[in-house]
Amino acid sequence: MNWRDYQALQKVTNLGDRFVSYVDEGSGNDADDDPVILLHGIPVWGYLWHQVLPALTTHHRTLIPDLLGFGFSDRRDCFDRSIARQAEMIDQWMDQLGIAKAAFVAHDIGGGVALRLATLFPHRVSKLCVMNTVCYDSWPIELMLQFGHPSVKSIASASKTIASLGVALKSGFATSPDSEVMDGLLAPYHTEVGKLSLIRNAAALNTNQTTEITDRLHRIAVPTLVLWGEDDKFQLSKYGKRLAKDIPGARWVPIANARHFAMLDQPTTVVAHLQSFLSAGTAAVHSV
Repeated sequence: MNWRDYQALQKVTNLGDRFVSYVDEGSGNDADDDPVILLHGIPVWGYLWHQVLPALTTHHRTLIPDLLGFGFSDRRDCFDRSIARQAEMIDQWMDQLGIAKAAFVAHDIGGGVALRLATLFPHRVSKLCVMNTVCYDSWPIELMLQFGHPSVKSIASASKTIASLGVALKSGFATSPDSEVMDGLLAPYHTEVGKLSLIRNAAALNTNQTTEITDRLHRIAVPTLVLWGEDDKFQLSKYGKRLAKDIPGARWVPIANARHFAMLDQPTTVVAHLQSFLSAGTAAVHSV
């Protein structure tokens, strides 16, 4: 699926004076099944999950929002894009769609959002899978710290700036990514509006918003899977292993021959783990 076909699936909903673009596909096998919400990270958007989406929608209602400031959600230069505000946005967005709770599968800063939901909005989360996520003091990485400096907006054009970012992101893959996929991941940011929004997103990255929930991780009482591209250079495996120890009953699963973008490096393996995890009952948490 190319990014334009993916974007064509998106719907839009208003949240006060902001708006969120999202995909909502598939339906559960049972009316009581909780939907699955997939959260992306920085600097990408919902298209990150395009190779996972078709398999999940055969058994689950699957929703993929673009976080505020990302993709084709609101990108105006007038709101807080931090993971704390993103978690509040997801809470409001679920209300807007009439979703009481969901299973979350989340990556990078999306994982930070999901961890905040699981600790501060626990009634929203029925299952939790975090993939190569920000946590503790593992972030922001140097690349994002540099990109988030306000001066970046005047250094080069949007196309040149995003092209340079794309080159840097290639180290997040175990093998060289397909050019169409790489172009799609950064497609929304090739305008000056998109570039500035992404800079503001990077400037909003705040270690305090994961360290402040560290002492709450032991309260997470839903089935949890920590799925990690084991060769990640951005979010090291040691942080995933620590999460699996700090969250009661969490299961640690490394993905071989995968780096930060494991869902693109090893989509078949990732889908198999997700389908097994999502189809399992919720009566008991997993054991390590």
